[in-house]
Amino acid sequence: MKKLERLKNLLEAKSNFKGIKYKYFPKTNKELKQIVEDLINQYGRYVDLNIIDVSKIKDFSDVFYNYDKFDGDVTQWDVSNGRDFSGMFLNCYNFSQDLSKWDVSNAYNFVETFYNCAAFNSDLSKWNVSNVYFFPAMFYGCDEFNSDLSRWDVSKGTDFSEMFRECYSFKADLSKWDVRRAKAWDNFATDSLLAEFPERIPAKFRRDYL
Repeated sequence: MKKLERLKNLLEAKSNFKGIKYKYFPKTNKELKQIVEDLINQYGRYVDLNIIDVSKIKDFSDVFYNYDKFDGDVTQWDVSNGRDFSGMFLNCYNFSQDLSKWDVSNAYNFVETFYNCAAFNSDLSKWNVSNVYFFPAMFYGCDEFNSDLSRWDVSKGTDFSEMFRECYSFKADLSKWDVRRAKAWDNFATDSLLAEFPERIPAKFRRDYL
């Protein structure tokens, strides 16, 4: 019995190589959502969620959907197995955490990931999005966002619709993006600051803003 208790305690306080002591180990999207809901309800909008080991999660879709006041710490999350990030922070108007160290190299879906994240302006310049096919409305309504995404490899992308719509601060130079596989790009930069600099928009999409 004592051995089992010790093992349980070790698992509950398992530390990763960064020294973070994990207390929760979800394996599915549903389990993760429930843990997130419980912790936010208990500790509030600024809760530190780095105590959750998300390394087994492949589906991060809608995890923080409609937590409009949420600005908790997820900076140390290991999302390297993540494939689907659609709607992850949708309508998180106050979310402003630094996600620059996230490894999203296995992701394929960023539909509406930061939709209406008005305060979000993390440096995402080093994100590896080379396996992503879907970018629709990824940053729609991100009022403050202006990260340099000029070096993003979006060559597998097929849908870029409304990606930067209503991004009032965004003006990065995307002219060298490889968008040869793009099939949809309607309203790519409509009502954004980028629309005022058509020379920075990929040539394939540019005619809509000339």
